[in-house]
Amino acid sequence: MGLKNIFKKHLVIINVISSGGQVLLIGLIYFFLYRLLLNYLGVELLGVWSIVLSTSSLANLANFGVADSVIRFVALFSKDGENNKLHELIFTASVFLIGIFLFIAMVIYPFANLILKTVLPFKFVKEGLLILPYSLLCLIINGVNGVFASVLDGMQKNYIRTLIFSTSSVFLLIMAYILVPKFNLLGVAYAQVIQSLFTLIICFIAVIIKTNYNPVKWHWNSGIFKQIFGYGIKFQFISLAAMLNDPITKILLGRFGGMAFVGYYEMANRLINQVRGIIVNGTQSLVPVMVNLQNEISEIQLFYLKLFSNVLFFTLSLVSIITISGRLISFYWIGQFQPFFYFSLIILSISTFLNLISGPAYFFNMAQGNLKILIKQHLILGVANVVFAYFLGYFFNGIGVLLGWLTAILLGSIFLLNDFNHKYLLKYNALIRLKDFIFFMMIFFITIISYLIQLEVHSKMLDFIFLLIIFSLIVSYFLKYKINDIFKL
Repeated sequence: MGLKNIFKKHLVIINVISSGGQVLLIGLIYFFLYRLLLNYLGVELLGVWSIVLSTSSLANLANFGVADSVIRFVALFSKDGENNKLHELIFTASVFLIGIFLFIAMVIYPFANLILKTVLPFKFVKEGLLILPYSLLCLIINGVNGVFASVLDGMQKNYIRTLIFSTSSVFLLIMAYILVPKFNLLGVAYAQVIQSLFTLIICFIAVIIKTNYNPVKWHWNSGIFKQIFGYGIKFQFISLAAMLNDPITKILLGRFGGMAFVGYYEMANRLINQVRGIIVNGTQSLVPVMVNLQNEISEIQLFYLKLFSNVLFFTLSLVSIITISGRLISFYWIGQFQPFFYFSLIILSISTFLNLISGPAYFFNMAQGNLKILIKQHLILGVANVVFAYFLGYFFNGIGVLLGWLTAILLGSIFLLNDFNHKYLLKYNALIRLKDFIFFMMIFFITIISYLIQLEVHSKMLDFIFLLIIFSLIVSYFLKYKINDIFKL
């Protein structure tokens, strides 16, 4: 029994590390991909591609949260050893999503011209129409693939999913280098479709091997469908509110700032999302562990406090590195210092920090099926983003849109943290240990000093020096304190 527990703990650590490694690799791949797109397409067409992807992704509202519910139910069925139910879950979720996404794509496509005219400047509608069908196709493929990826996550086989998605990202970059020079904007669309098909096939094979799933057998189970649909429909309200964020932010940026603003924001947002993904994927990989926790306040408090401390450390470390190296990133990625890209990076770094420290509470609620509070949080976030981004964008252009997004993130995170702390009898001063607080203040002041100096002195050497200082401090603290904390999760 001892060896089994040790294996489970090591498996959790492997899943967390592999999830973080995947995001770092994908971030590196997108560095080269975006440089390629800037060279061949220019920043405005990069913005068009970004808006079309965001707009077509709204069709994800049609999945009723089924794919997201799979992780939780796979963990429950695996815990009880119900392999037959697991097979029925996979089949039922897959068939439903294939049918619903095909239907939605056929409904959306005839109105493509009308939709794109409302979200793109007139001169870019033609380019948007070229890639929209491929964007919808990717949406269908990735929607179904989400079921198989969620099965691997629910079985705590995240490292397998990580390997598959990392390989597919390398494949995307190779395809882009081959196709973009020949087909320009369409080349990106072709590369994404090929990547999506590759990922779907490999994930499908992995699930068959790991679960002995028979794909040709009819496994539909109405009872399971009601379970995942009931959980998923609540989760879909969360997705509905979340969907307001990225597309609306980009649309408002396009309106008040122009397509170049959208292009630079897309690059900054992609970079920040890769950093954010390291923490989110690592935390999400612990959802099966959270599902199996006993519903005792003391046990949840202990696990949550350890998790919060680790999330705070990694979030602060990564965000501070991004902030300090912002000018260097702009120079080496874009080829010059781009003020709006840099400003986007700073605002998104702050909003990401605020968002991620509420992540442990978010995933605890998800694991325990407490979705009502998450619905409220996302509604606050979504509505606040629309109101503040539009209002501030109207007066302060693209910069105001980003400040509106930051305000929305702040309100949503405070709401979720307050609710969780109240529910599990936690106080804010108990969340942050003294040594974590000292580390927090040191990182904070070094980052602020670096930012203020960068405003007055444009020196790459100074940027590298501050980066070395912050990196040395992070590594020292990690080796002294955080290794043990991670292994105690």
